[in-house]
Amino acid sequence: MKSIAYTTRSCLLAATVASVIALSACNASAPDSAPAQQANATQAGSAAYSIRGTLPDLPDGTELKLLVPSLATDPLHVEPVASATAQGGAFVLSGQVQQAVPAVLMVGNLGSVKLVLEPGELRIEQGPLGPVAKGGSLTERVYGYLEDPAYVAAFKANREANRKAFEGVDETDEAAMKVARESVAAPFAALSKVRNDYDAPLIDGNGPALLKLLVLSENYDWKCYDMARRAQLLASYKQELGEHPLITQMEQAAADYAKTQQLAEKFGPGKPYADIEAVGVDGKVVKLSEVLARNKLVLLDFWASWCGPCRGEFPHLLKVYREFHAHGFEIYAVSLDEDKADWTKAMQEEGGSNDLPWINLQAPGFEDKAAQTYGVVQLPQNYLIAGDGTIVGVGMREWDVERAVRAQIKKVEDAPAR
Repeated sequence: MKSIAYTTRSCLLAATVASVIALSACNASAPDSAPAQQANATQAGSAAYSIRGTLPDLPDGTELKLLVPSLATDPLHVEPVASATAQGGAFVLSGQVQQAVPAVLMVGNLGSVKLVLEPGELRIEQGPLGPVAKGGSLTERVYGYLEDPAYVAAFKANREANRKAFEGVDETDEAAMKVARESVAAPFAALSKVRNDYDAPLIDGNGPALLKLLVLSENYDWKCYDMARRAQLLASYKQELGEHPLITQMEQAAADYAKTQQLAEKFGPGKPYADIEAVGVDGKVVKLSEVLARNKLVLLDFWASWCGPCRGEFPHLLKVYREFHAHGFEIYAVSLDEDKADWTKAMQEEGGSNDLPWINLQAPGFEDKAAQTYGVVQLPQNYLIAGDGTIVGVGMREWDVERAVRAQIKKVEDAPAR
């Protein structure tokens, strides 16, 4: 099977979900330390920005897109607010911005640059780990760790440790993967510490509320800033900064998360499943209840072509399917791809009917009734359902699926005949 890297869309999804779970909100206005004229311009209306850069070895024709997730109605459907095409390694993007907000500059297929979109000029330069944004009153403070020598060294050490640990390792070999993952725990912890040590003084110091918010929205130190602490900080920032696109987005995300938590309890182990339907490649509708009626055990698996971890699960699912399908086990796989072509292309890349021999269906988008019924907001997500309609497993990954299926099949087959 072919492995794939995260796409822009899946990265945005991960960031959105992380923010939801943390209940952290990023909101922005003119920073206290910004010049008075910039603050007035930001509050009164839009102000001009420009992003200029010259990167060595940047191919002519490379397309650059500026994305601002907080300004999108749906963070999974982010349209560029500005774009440019590189010539001679140089490019310029410009436009108007009303309030300082986090943004991502996508540099073709070469990667991305984090920045704060704010009035004035930003420069994109080659940094020790790739392109970085320079200039502005906020960008260098929020993302300054990217050029911190301690962070650069820790990042490179972590990257090399991962390369050595996983090179040539069979991803379906649980023992080998456990050893590899344990070997990279220390380098990753060291990298995280450097980053957290950079963030803490900015969040806990006497800087402007906007700066604190921007840094907190990027922070993953759950020990120092747990859900309750982040909620408190958000409330204090909102009192000072008022309404902002990021605040609105995070408040909605928090509400969605609360709804998801309720559904998680509703569809937890021991609870009854809910019937859904999805459409096959042939256009025929297939109900989950129909599949369940024909089998002893069904895995409801939500995934999408752009979700790298979802596709990383396929080797494990294939192993389980080949071993237990003859015993009454089936997989009801629901792709949330909105474009049928993306879905069918992904299935072909993963081996088609040979390597995805289960029931493959599509229910477009997180807004579709199938995903809404189970409150799916992150991928992958799955539910193991017994023949009587009882959910017996939720959110299983890798070898946990095999263990759960094996135990349930054994339970059914060992049950006395009636």
